[in-house]
Amino acid sequence: MTIPSDSVPTTTPGDEVAPSEQERDLVAEALADVAADRAARRRSRRNWGILAVVVVVLGVLVAVSLLVKLPYYLIEPGSVRPAEQRIEVEGARAYQTKGQVLFTTVYLVQATPANWLRAQVDDAIEVVPEKSLYPKGDKVGERENQADMDLSKLVATREALDYLGYEASFTGSGARVSSLSPKSPSTGKLAPGDVVTQVAGSVVSLPSDIGTALEGRAPGSTVEVGFRRQDQPGQTVEVVLGAAPEDPSRPILGVQVTAVDPRVESPVSVEVDSGTVSGPSAGLAWTLAIIDRLTPSSLTQGKDVAVTGEILPDGKVGQIGGITQKVAAVKRAGIRTFLYPASTPKKEQAAMRRVAGDTVRLRPVDTLDEAVAALDPGLAAARR
Repeated sequence: MTIPSDSVPTTTPGDEVAPSEQERDLVAEALADVAADRAARRRSRRNWGILAVVVVVLGVLVAVSLLVKLPYYLIEPGSVRPAEQRIEVEGARAYQTKGQVLFTTVYLVQATPANWLRAQVDDAIEVVPEKSLYPKGDKVGERENQADMDLSKLVATREALDYLGYEASFTGSGARVSSLSPKSPSTGKLAPGDVVTQVAGSVVSLPSDIGTALEGRAPGSTVEVGFRRQDQPGQTVEVVLGAAPEDPSRPILGVQVTAVDPRVESPVSVEVDSGTVSGPSAGLAWTLAIIDRLTPSSLTQGKDVAVTGEILPDGKVGQIGGITQKVAAVKRAGIRTFLYPASTPKKEQAAMRRVAGDTVRLRPVDTLDEAVAALDPGLAAARR
């Protein structure tokens, strides 16, 4: 078969064939896909980089909010615990009855940005400056709180035994000097750590005995002070009495003292195990619990009753801190009755009522006798 010469494609060496329009479209589309893929990879890398930065920043913020300590403490609702189970009695018959006297606690937590923000929206949490809670430093404050608890147990024991007619009195082994006041007349004579055992011929068993021994004397007069210093034998010094800054007619040694081995002297021995709880606020609860242990009938009429308040040596009930948080703890524990100091400021009592609602019955008491009467009117009447 013969093919016409004009129908046979011919090229001359070195000549280029121009691409067709369809081929140009395919190439342009392929190049666009490559460019788009490269742009997508760049965006992906950029997005992952941004995400990594965000994660790091968020991690730092979370760590800061949880770990950085602020100069504040949170007072949070704590626990409600049975008091009578922690009391051991010897020298008198003790009883186990239905119902419990319960003491209340709060938790102290140092503030972080995270829990500080939480406290702003929770009425049951109080924020207090660190300096107001521990003006002398946290370690000193903790030691003072423990000393307050130890003293409150002694006062509770003496008050409970006295209320029930048992002989009971405070005693100790002297008054330890903790510090000297500025321009103290005892400077150079007494030092911190010395234990004062005698003043003006009178035995000093407790710090209060010093004031008793100085009664009837005037500032400027000289008294003989007996004391112990570490392991050295007892010795004496003469001190020219100073005048109290608030009352120039009252004579002073110019020393701050604490009790040495304070205890209650009584034919009935009472031991109170406070565990790790510190502070004086369980004093009224200890007192009522001891009374309940030493009486055959149930002081609480077979019910569980929560109690807070410091017990004072004159039978008064002193106000305490963190009381709104304690109401919250009582409410959460399902306890229906809460005895608390009548001297609590009105603003705090209003906050207590808001937290208690209709769930917890709040009973203010001013004295030990009122507290007993609130629980067992018959026993209170019989002791009057």
